[in-house]
Amino acid sequence: MGNQYSLSDEMAPVVVEETPIDLVRVEKSLHSLGFFASTTNKQASRTVTQIFRRPDGQKIQAKAVIEGIPSLGLPTTADRDKYMAFMKIALDQREAMGKIENPIHFTGSDMIKLLRLRKGGFHYDEINDWCKRMVATTIMSESSIFIADRRQFLSDTFHVFDRVVLVGEELSDGTRSEHYQVYLSHWQLTNLNQGYLLPLDFNAYLRLRRDISKALFGHLSVWFYASRGQTIEKRYQDLCQLMNIRAYPHLSKASSVLGPSLDELVEIGYLSDWELTRVARGAEFKLVLTPGRRLLTLPTFSNFVNPEARAALDATLPSWVNDLLTRGVAERKARQMALDIPEHQPVLDQIEYAEHLIAQDRKGRSKISNPVGFILWTIEQNLVVPEDFETSERRRCRQAAETEQSEMQWRALRLEEAYQQYCRDQVKLRVAEYSTERLESALRDHMKVIKREQPEWFSRIPAATQREVAMSRLQTALLEEVSLPTFEAWRKSQSQQSLFG
Repeated sequence: MGNQYSLSDEMAPVVVEETPIDLVRVEKSLHSLGFFASTTNKQASRTVTQIFRRPDGQKIQAKAVIEGIPSLGLPTTADRDKYMAFMKIALDQREAMGKIENPIHFTGSDMIKLLRLRKGGFHYDEINDWCKRMVATTIMSESSIFIADRRQFLSDTFHVFDRVVLVGEELSDGTRSEHYQVYLSHWQLTNLNQGYLLPLDFNAYLRLRRDISKALFGHLSVWFYASRGQTIEKRYQDLCQLMNIRAYPHLSKASSVLGPSLDELVEIGYLSDWELTRVARGAEFKLVLTPGRRLLTLPTFSNFVNPEARAALDATLPSWVNDLLTRGVAERKARQMALDIPEHQPVLDQIEYAEHLIAQDRKGRSKISNPVGFILWTIEQNLVVPEDFETSERRRCRQAAETEQSEMQWRALRLEEAYQQYCRDQVKLRVAEYSTERLESALRDHMKVIKREQPEWFSRIPAATQREVAMSRLQTALLEEVSLPTFEAWRKSQSQQSLFG
């Protein structure tokens, strides 16, 4: 166990102090975006890239550039505290009046009381700075902000607060403001009134003292809801990028930084166990998280007891999740992959190609010992399926054309295949730029990696198959380097070309 760290190595079971659940509902986009950094240094800009799932179950890659001004820096953990308290005030207004309208009034003492802070003049200065920072910070969104009334992710430039009037500032009528007055931006106002909200346990949150644990707090609700309350795994590098913290190359250092915050989440009942370990046959780390009892008692998780709600959740999962389950993949793993795999990755094709390679291996003296693991490896590597390998999808497309099936079905199949072909063609262009020597050297390097990751299988297959898989892996690497449009963007460009071509 020298390559991993877990809760059980460090501490005895924790008795969680029971406090009433006091829900605060926060706007989902701002939370999922990682708007509040887990650091206190005065950065002026940072970029967050994530995979989001649309309400219809589709997944998109989203990017946001969050920019502030140097004198104030970006919103931090302390600002998240105030934002959550502000959300309680705003949602109280919605409950009383039926909707939220600008401006939203509150006093400094209202916020200090909600955050259970001792009275002091410096708290008012901090609230002033928070207000200014929220107005000054800009979000340049590439499909990262969801607008609830349009039901779509938008690419635009946004603010959270459009304007704030501080206590004591002069109003248009010449009087002085006795309250803070916050004017929410249109998209925030829309999402709050449309109920695009994430319920969080405010009492549990207020017990946290560490920046990282506070940054993880809300994400745990989202991740465990997606996994239906099952244990999840997260890549360490992705986690650090989301929380805007340094990713350390040594397991012991990474654990010493994350450990105290994860232990704090155990203490409040949001986690029951955690483990930071190396991925199989790799240098990267992964964090394995198990939900705690208090988290699972939130109303959000009661849906998993309801068969109708469970069916609705299952309907949003990609169809290939069930294909993995029928092949023996654990449900928890299949659902986790559904969150991590890009929307238009041809997973079904990769499953069939992996099974083809497994079948080839079975013609020899021995059989691959872990076919399920090999299928998962093929998907996680995003292995490019050779063009001459006819998958079921390609066969359906060919047969649809041959038998003249319904025009709409045929067009949909052709469009998907045309997009995959477009991606393959772009990679071919990159491969064509390689000299013979460079290509052979690259293939040898990929063969070494494959042999290290799949030693038992790779040593038994023919040299031609080794080269084929190495070429697929090289093409996958090049696919990640090429800046390709999403399927939706490509489809729209094709429509425009057909109109003006």
